[in-house]
Amino acid sequence: MKQSGRNSQRGPVHLWWLALVLVILLIGCTDENSAGQVGKDDTVEHAPTGHGDWKNPGLVDRSGAPIEVPTPVPATGRTLDVTEFGADPAPDSHDDAAAIRKAIDAAKPGDEVVLPAGTYDLRSTDPADKTANIVLRSGVDLRGDGQERTVLLTSLNGEDDSRVIRGSGVYDVIIADFTITSRHEGPLGEDPDDSDAGGGPMYGIYLGAHEGKASYRILVENLGIRKFERHGISVKASREVTLSGNHISEATAVGPGGQGYGIAIEGSVDQHDPDAANDSRHNVVIGNTFDGRHLRHAVLLQFPTHNNLVAENTIVGSYLDAIDLHGEGEYLNEIRNNTVIGGKRAGIALGNSGGTKNKHDASGRGNWVHSNKLIGNRQGILVILGTPETLIEDNKITASKDSKVGIELRNAPGTELRGNHITGGNSGFWAIRLREDQGTDGRGIGIPSGIRIESNIMRQAANGIRIDAGKDLSVVENIVEGIDGDKMRIADGVEVSK
Repeated sequence: MKQSGRNSQRGPVHLWWLALVLVILLIGCTDENSAGQVGKDDTVEHAPTGHGDWKNPGLVDRSGAPIEVPTPVPATGRTLDVTEFGADPAPDSHDDAAAIRKAIDAAKPGDEVVLPAGTYDLRSTDPADKTANIVLRSGVDLRGDGQERTVLLTSLNGEDDSRVIRGSGVYDVIIADFTITSRHEGPLGEDPDDSDAGGGPMYGIYLGAHEGKASYRILVENLGIRKFERHGISVKASREVTLSGNHISEATAVGPGGQGYGIAIEGSVDQHDPDAANDSRHNVVIGNTFDGRHLRHAVLLQFPTHNNLVAENTIVGSYLDAIDLHGEGEYLNEIRNNTVIGGKRAGIALGNSGGTKNKHDASGRGNWVHSNKLIGNRQGILVILGTPETLIEDNKITASKDSKVGIELRNAPGTELRGNHITGGNSGFWAIRLREDQGTDGRGIGIPSGIRIESNIMRQAANGIRIDAGKDLSVVENIVEGIDGDKMRIADGVEVSK
């Protein structure tokens, strides 16, 4: 993947963030019962089992060859300063949104619109789009003076589909180096069952398709996003969008129906054709940080989006699964080298039992989860409801006193566990557990099948491998040492190849 060569300015928030990470490493995580319903308000058909000829996970083309996801070339044209169009960087000034829009309208492809240090009051919406303060144009960059130096302060407050920045069918755009926040002064989200909480804009940044054509070749870099209701950054039916170095926190709601997501990468609700112009793929979520104390999920993939990369992100806490493949056919995605600390659910989960109008179940086939550090989660990795053919390898899972299991498989046909290292936990903790899936409203019921558990290392863990149900199971060449309790427990009637 091509990386930006620009330097990112880091403010005091990053020192606070590092301190928070260290504190949570010491105190572990909080336990809670199973998740409530999670979903959007759309009705969606279940994704089909076939997805054309895409076969390999991650950033590859149809043949399986690695690709470099393109990012926009930095501006080479004019620099347009928004203060020259009437914007006032002093706090609590007049409406600055109109001046920013004027600067963008005056720009040509290759130009950059800059926001000097200060606070810009966004009190009005675009005349052609009453849901958005600012609408992007293809080829025109929008840049501040640093994540903590330039602040966009919106007056949007709970309006349907409200967005601080919207880009629909745009391309070759860089959005960088400022913070988006709102005038919301109420409580932040803290109850995952509360559907009445909220405030601020629905979305900080919303990137989507226009007349069936995706947004593409976009870089969103070094932003701070807070005090939003639904998604900090939403990328829908688009491709080649790179989200890097952003810090997301403080959702105003974490309830059902799609609230409190840090970053969401979505396919289209009704789009199952990988040849379509709005097929969601080759998006990159890399090197972002999330303060999950007021997030339902930090990173979420949903609907049949595929061949995306989620890598090198740091997540501290979240109310539900921190990295979540949302049980709507997401396939061939790569989840690697992330650090997830604490939180009240799984560090990484595939499949979801929630949904308000559309009912979730299995994620798609062939997702690759590897080389992650998962510390003090309820479950390190959880695969449920018929999610097939997941490869889980080389993850390092460290349990806390409240952790329940390192890797848990329910109805997860064809899943392979290889080279994972699992340690820690109190007496009720199991490094690896296979169990029957009770499903959700009749969907996803089943037992683990076609599972291979090979060359995993379980050391100084409370218990090793527990198999309560399953068929066609293979457990070979694992190292189980220094275990306080049972090294292996297999239920009567379950056959395991060793």
